[in-house]
Amino acid sequence: MQALRRFLGLPWLLPLTALLLRARTVRPAGAFIARELMRVDGARLYRLSDSGLRVAIRHRSADVVTLGEVFHDRDYVPIPEVERALGHVRTIVDLGANIGLFGAFAAGRWPDARIVAYEPDPGNIAAHRMTIAANGLGDRWRLVAAAAGAHRGTARFAAGRASLSHVTSDDGGDVITVDVEDVLQAIAGADLLKMDIEGSEWAILADPRFRASPPRVVVMEYHPAGCPSGDARADAEAALLEAGMTVRSIKRVDGGYGMLWGWRT
Repeated sequence: MQALRRFLGLPWLLPLTALLLRARTVRPAGAFIARELMRVDGARLYRLSDSGLRVAIRHRSADVVTLGEVFHDRDYVPIPEVERALGHVRTIVDLGANIGLFGAFAAGRWPDARIVAYEPDPGNIAAHRMTIAANGLGDRWRLVAAAAGAHRGTARFAAGRASLSHVTSDDGGDVITVDVEDVLQAIAGADLLKMDIEGSEWAILADPRFRASPPRVVVMEYHPAGCPSGDARADAEAALLEAGMTVRSIKRVDGGYGMLWGWRT
């Protein structure tokens, strides 16, 4: 038993296990593992094990973690109540679309849906476009190279951080200026809204148009950055409840982060 505890406590075991689980979601899994262990740079295309769609993954980046969240942890699989509320999905809006992994999940699960994705990070945009092109889905999957907001304009943006790129007030070597699109009209017409925009969600949730015309279903990650009260979960839940939605927590993470489903009944 002591030998087993020592083995399970080895520092390399947990990362290796996570890598193996993530590799099971794509083909060829062996090449995925080898490139990650060899620390190969750049994006590579893989075929998803469940849908057969292709996705671009940048090794040595947080893309690998996001792949696991979407296709191994299955964070975006609707709970039964949400599935019933969704019905036939025709329009999906993806805010904080990153490299298109949620888009690939959505395209495989709801093959009749049109996807409009918003992403301002240049590196993420390049990988996202690879995924759309590799699947020939440009006719129903549109990528808008802009940040999502409640007002059209521009913003300072900390780029090059994969899933953690975000709007910022700081200056620095990786801070660029990006376009911001007012997304409230797109949200109002959506069957499903996915929102993961690293703190920029609060301006959208606070806009009266969101409460007046919410999407049918929203799945969102909330963040402590920019949170009005300091309790991100409570504020996110309150915003969805004020929009007439039923709310269910998916998960909570240390540091005030978490995910919610909200749906109109």
